Amino acid sequence: MKVSLKAYAKINIGLRILGRRPSDGYHVLETIFQELNFADEIYVKVNHSGRFILESNRKDIPLDESNLILKAVNILKPWLPKDLGADIFVDKQIPPGAGLGGGSSNAAVILKFFRTLCHHEPPLESLAFSLGADVPFFLTGGTAYATGIGDELKPISIPLDWIAVLVMPPFSISTKQAYQDLRISLTDTVKKTNIPSYLSQGFAWRFFENDFERVIIPAYPQIGVIKSALLEAGAEFSALSGSGSTVYGIFCSDDKARSCITRLQDYGRIVLCQPRGLT
Repeated sequence: MKVSLKAYAKINIGLRILGRRPSDGYHVLETIFQELNFADEIYVKVNHSGRFILESNRKDIPLDESNLILKAVNILKPWLPKDLGADIFVDKQIPPGAGLGGGSSNAAVILKFFRTLCHHEPPLESLAFSLGADVPFFLTGGTAYATGIGDELKPISIPLDWIAVLVMPPFSISTKQAYQDLRISLTDTVKKTNIPSYLSQGFAWRFFENDFERVIIPAYPQIGVIKSALLEAGAEFSALSGSGSTVYGIFCSDDKARSCITRLQDYGRIVLCQPRGLT
């Protein structure tokens, strides 16, 4: 059996770091995860070798068990037939370290696929969370308001009649380093959430901002240049996704979105995509 699977990217619409949990030091946040129709393609050929072999078109990602794809397979093994194996090829289009959740999306897609081959139903959501805080979102995708450490998810509806222009510069940003640079103390009181009150007034892009920008733009000035260039090109809104390095612009016109490609192409790879609703 050979199948082709789509592992979709996401952007963060707004990202507020509310503080840190004194119990474990994890950062508490709030954001809106929005799935996009920009994706990695994962090809899986199931066999009965008992071995899982991972290959990719990219040479800058690990292909051993540190890769989230193989981590997802390994975490499911107690529920899988002992002789089950697979050759897995990931056609990576979503760059690592780009703030688009590519690795987490890969893991979620693999969990969902191999769940169908399990003897008994595994606890998919808890397994997904053990792989990473973003992975549970990709089990369903669409649009979700996230709180906690990104694991408390609530599906929501927002207008999806827009186009996202993704600008992916030729460098990645360490999420760990970005959190460290925010310098949020363990003793800080966790701030109140804002996004629910924003949404109660009706969705508007002006409500949202990404807290990481205040430390990432000084460290990576090109991020600020790209954001300004998108706004000058007519974007209704522009922001860093997650902890970067992708900057996206929101356009309500396909013509406007396409017309900005030429002036932005020197900053990195450009992708035009649309939001995905729940399917």
